[in-house]
Amino acid sequence: MQKPNLQQLLNEAQSDTTTHKLPPSAKIAPAGEQLRKPEPPKRMVHKPGEVNISAYFPAEVKSALRLVQAKTGNNVKQCLAEALADYFRKHNVPVTVPLD
Repeated sequence: MQKPNLQQLLNEAQSDTTTHKLPPSAKIAPAGEQLRKPEPPKRMVHKPGEVNISAYFPAEVKSALRLVQAKTGNNVKQCLAEALADYFRKHNVPVTVPLD
């Protein structure tokens, strides 16, 4: 297969007689309308009625939490819920919703 001549391609690009056809997949907006980008999907809430609470800690904190998790058999959410319940009791803060 022979490579196209660069000069010939440049001449054709500058020529008014050359017409270019759009691929069938190209969409042309009607006059007065602009093409809109499709909206990204809405973020799903993990569980209705719950919110995410997060913080950054040193890697040692995560390791310690994993050790507690292994010793108790609880998942991370249960371990953190127990720790928060103890913290709230320490500061006399009532929690009306169960944390586990």
